[in-house]
Amino acid sequence: MSGTVCGPAGQPHAGVQLTTFFGRSHELAGVLERLNGDARMVTLTGSPGIGKTRLAGELLVQMNEHYDAAVFIRLAEIGVQANTADVVQRICNLLIAELRISHHQPDAEPVDVLIDHVRERRVLIVLDNCEPVLDAVAELADRLLTETTTVQVVATSRAYLDIRGEHVVHLAPLSIPAEHADRVAAERCDAVRLLADRAVAAGRPLTEQDDWSAIVDLVRWSAGVPLVLELVAAQLGAGRAPAVVLDRLQGGASLRYGPGARGIPAHHLALDIAITESWDLCSPQQQRVWARLTVFTGGFTLEAAEHVCADDLIERDEILATLDHLVRHSVIEGASSDARYRQHTFLREYGRRRLRAFGELDAIGERHCAWVAGLVREAAVRYFGPEEIRWLDLVNAESRNITAAVAWCAEHDRTERGLAIMVDLFATQAPFFFATEIQACRLVEDLLRAGPTGATEVRVSALAMAGWVWIALGDQERGKIHLDECLRLACEAGTEDAPAVQLVEGTYEALALGQRSGFAKLAAAAAGFRAAGADGLEYMADLFHAITAGVLGPAEEADRMSQRCLAEARRRGSEWALTWAEWTRGLPACSEPVTNNTAPLRRQLALGDLWGPGWWVEKDAWARAEAGDYVGAARRIGGSDSLQARHGVHFNGLAGFKRHRGHAAAAIALVLGPVESTAAYREGSMLDDDQIVALALDDADCPPEPVLTERQWTIARLVARKLKNQQIAATVQFSVRTVENELTAIYDLLNLEGRRELADWYTARSAPTGASTEPATRRRRG
Repeated sequence: MSGTVCGPAGQPHAGVQLTTFFGRSHELAGVLERLNGDARMVTLTGSPGIGKTRLAGELLVQMNEHYDAAVFIRLAEIGVQANTADVVQRICNLLIAELRISHHQPDAEPVDVLIDHVRERRVLIVLDNCEPVLDAVAELADRLLTETTTVQVVATSRAYLDIRGEHVVHLAPLSIPAEHADRVAAERCDAVRLLADRAVAAGRPLTEQDDWSAIVDLVRWSAGVPLVLELVAAQLGAGRAPAVVLDRLQGGASLRYGPGARGIPAHHLALDIAITESWDLCSPQQQRVWARLTVFTGGFTLEAAEHVCADDLIERDEILATLDHLVRHSVIEGASSDARYRQHTFLREYGRRRLRAFGELDAIGERHCAWVAGLVREAAVRYFGPEEIRWLDLVNAESRNITAAVAWCAEHDRTERGLAIMVDLFATQAPFFFATEIQACRLVEDLLRAGPTGATEVRVSALAMAGWVWIALGDQERGKIHLDECLRLACEAGTEDAPAVQLVEGTYEALALGQRSGFAKLAAAAAGFRAAGADGLEYMADLFHAITAGVLGPAEEADRMSQRCLAEARRRGSEWALTWAEWTRGLPACSEPVTNNTAPLRRQLALGDLWGPGWWVEKDAWARAEAGDYVGAARRIGGSDSLQARHGVHFNGLAGFKRHRGHAAAAIALVLGPVESTAAYREGSMLDDDQIVALALDDADCPPEPVLTERQWTIARLVARKLKNQQIAATVQFSVRTVENELTAIYDLLNLEGRRELADWYTARSAPTGASTEPATRRRRG
């Protein structure tokens, strides 16, 4: 047997790259490191259109000169073949032709010819789009690896080859901008840069005059998948505005190249074509599970999938194996460290259309809603105890599924069920812990508007819970509206003494109005919750009793309730509840306020509490003023106001809090004077969240914030006034590009994501006296 192996003349056809390479430098370096190490078989895997072929082509460009020969074989055109041996032969013939192997044994098996001629040579073989002929590729690759010593194989495939020695490299999407990011912030992301590049190629460059909110939404919908972005660019090139493309997505069905497009692989001509290829490689059962999984939003666990997807057609014990298949075929992302599976939006919406075609949309939606309702109900009953944080984390992890289930209830005239879910959600206290109370209240309000207005028990409870939360956030007016409606319906239903009603009424009187008459109602609420077995809500009623007594007095009531909360939290082994009980010990009406114990706040931060730190900072400001540290108190007041403004709350305006804030502010102004006190206040208001909390912990002496230049400060002020870049440029007489460059520098300096965060940052730092809002000179601590 004789012949030679020749490197292809010139660059391999796949090495002729016609598009710019974006955002894969880390993955490229990782694959190169593996090939330069001991890996002989690397599979690039990921969802349809993730960029596997493009990365493999770039790899070939960079590695070509290191091999005696390097070839790139596209397998998409072979199509699905029933006979694996025939497909192996066809692939081998393609390789023989591409490698220019000459031989004179027409009866020899092509695989034997191929292996014989590459056995001792350094050859890189790239096999692209392997999933339609996966078994044949796996068989050939296995022989190449076991019967040669230096041949290396790179495969691109949505599915793993599952052969010995395979190194799987899963490609993640490109980085996408944050929600509501502006143009400057968005353009830092690889996905936006790729879209902009492809839009230029399509003859329709993105400009500052474009609707960047629509562009950001399009990129976020794409999940950073290059094929989706390229198809969006093709739509833009056809003359459609970004908002029109976004509005007409049709779940991705509208994303396709126009008629006559050339040089585009057939399976990339339209998004549906690319996804259908994956759909067709699934069995009927796998397809049905894929479709059913689309009711989940924000991911799901194995247990959730089993609960929602299993029925008479699909056994529960078959779900795990089906998920494994979908993971290995890049339809869903495998369970990560949080034990959750996830699915890209465009794959989910494709599956949802299939679910509708199966006629199961309502049935599976109902099952998903029932699963959510059961989960939240169990959490509400069980969270108050040693597993408090686990339950809180679990509820938070399912927050998007909870929102989806509530929306489903609103759409399907199941308002009462949606309200019951929200009442249980509030009972878990997760909205407080994760600072999502405002969103939760708005969900309740949407349901209340959507459903009937009858005086049902769940409607009264929902009004009570929403009113209670709004009052705790400092929105007394909104809380009072819910309270009044709650009382009206409770009177109609004869449930005025229901514990939820007593809770919101007592909280309003004691916390919002500063009246001790609310104590009796809070005590009655606690007793009612205890009788109903709602231990967590009983504790919250007692905690609000302790808080209000701690700011209103008398001392014996403040001491009694604080000790009661401490004892109950310790008895139940509830860590988070204990930190709040400790917080009440430092309130000013207690006979001996504990003001120097920062351990509970440190524990809250370690647990991930996003609600508590603001309350600690406010209380610490009062204590500082009482102790004579007026500069420190002013800084903390400024920090507290800034922290509350950023999180959309205003509890320092509640009656009891307002009184103690007023005393502290008066003492500060008297000792420091208006100039010094305003400067100290402003110093605190210019800190970020972590720096403000550091003040409360006494871990830092007002750490300096990066200082903006006069030009940057002017631009920040104009952004806060909602001026666009062209308007800013005209106002300050700079070029638009200079404004954009300065904005980029500001975002980097302040660690902000876009115009909205910059506007909030600037607004939070505006001096209360109406004086100049430019940063004050740093002053040493008083």
